[in-house]
Amino acid sequence: MSLRKIRVFPDPILRKKCKPVKLIDSSIKKLSHDMLETLEYVGGIGLAANQVGVLKRVVTLHLPEEDHRILINPEITKSFGTREVKEACLSFPGYQGLVKLSMKVKSRWLDINGSYYKLSAEDLLSQVLEHEIDHLNGILYIDHLLAHEKLNDAKQIGLKNILADQKLDDTKSENQPHIHDVDINLIVDKENTKSDDYEHLETKLDLSLIYSDSSMEDLKYDLHNAGYLSDLDNKN
Repeated sequence: MSLRKIRVFPDPILRKKCKPVKLIDSSIKKLSHDMLETLEYVGGIGLAANQVGVLKRVVTLHLPEEDHRILINPEITKSFGTREVKEACLSFPGYQGLVKLSMKVKSRWLDINGSYYKLSAEDLLSQVLEHEIDHLNGILYIDHLLAHEKLNDAKQIGLKNILADQKLDDTKSENQPHIHDVDINLIVDKENTKSDDYEHLETKLDLSLIYSDSSMEDLKYDLHNAGYLSDLDNKN
């Protein structure tokens, strides 16, 4: 298994539809396991194949406190109700937006062994299934932004932090996902601060991730030019 480069907006492959998997062969199995490793490394919960540059209908999921899932040719067969939720995406690192999604979905897929699955999903699983299957169809969550909504900086929404001691081997390509080394000094008056408070503050510190050739500033520039950033972000 190996890490795969995550494609970042506005990479054109994110707008292309993925093709059905006709045979679950060794290449599909390797792709699936590479996606799982990449997903775990960056601390994400869902990843679609075109996000790593492969136009196949493959999705990997790793929800909190659940076993990972590999979904081959997943589809949503029925959806129920609507709700407003905050969305984020590994192809838009550092941003989030308010969108309208279903309350519940029915879905089906094949696993890595070709076994057939059907599932009724709600809450986070429903949200992730819709998000990732949209990816397979070339649809991004920015397409679902509510009227007059723009993307906002996601530094404060509690995205999973990447631990500072995680490192790639020196042999890995510089364009693969990796930690961008940063120095952080946290000064806390521990005599006048509850332990729970400063420990929580320490866990909220964000480290920068580099996903591809595009830097975070490049992404911000592209989002700004496309008109997706909120006024607050445009002023920064």
